[in-house]
Amino acid sequence: MKSEFINRGKLLAGLFVLLFSSTAFAQQVEPTWVKEGVNWEQYSKFLVKPLNIDDVKLVKPPWAADDTSEWTLEIQDLEAIQAIFRDAMKDVLSGKGGYPLVYLDGKDVLEVEVELLSIMPWLKPGGDESLDGYEVKTLGSGEITARAELRDSTTRELLLMIEGDKAVGEKYSEFTVANNVSNIESMFRSFATRLRNSMDRVHGK
Repeated sequence: MKSEFINRGKLLAGLFVLLFSSTAFAQQVEPTWVKEGVNWEQYSKFLVKPLNIDDVKLVKPPWAADDTSEWTLEIQDLEAIQAIFRDAMKDVLSGKGGYPLVYLDGKDVLEVEVELLSIMPWLKPGGDESLDGYEVKTLGSGEITARAELRDSTTRELLLMIEGDKAVGEKYSEFTVANNVSNIESMFRSFATRLRNSMDRVHGK
């Protein structure tokens, strides 16, 4: 029985490699750490903590290194990102016969926490006056560096951690607020989908 648990643990660990990747071959992100021998089958509910944006840094892209103006992220922008994350996780993980999202710990509850470490937008937040009057198209909206941790909700023992860079959007489109929001939502839904699919396989769904 123990070997079966270990094999399932290795299976899930392999699936979680894809959490921050849009495709298997496009961007491999190895788990930073995985606990061996975890009985993943015991988890059938999720406790998704609010997206951690407490210490997120805004990083200028290389081509803006000589730009002496200040690039800043407004609080309302970060709060909007939190809301998009919350809604995407709830919809994907619990929808269509999925897994309940709960607010209390339990033996069958897997805790999920994602922290944004840095954001690199392709263009200056709030707009660039030098580009007024132009239709600017970019490949996605930028890049995000994030860390995801999965913990036993009762003991808070760390079971798996992934850290890596993720492109926000994969298609050329006009750099607008609406398109940027859509790209961020797609990124979070992709993360949630891979988490959902991984647990579905563990539970034989």
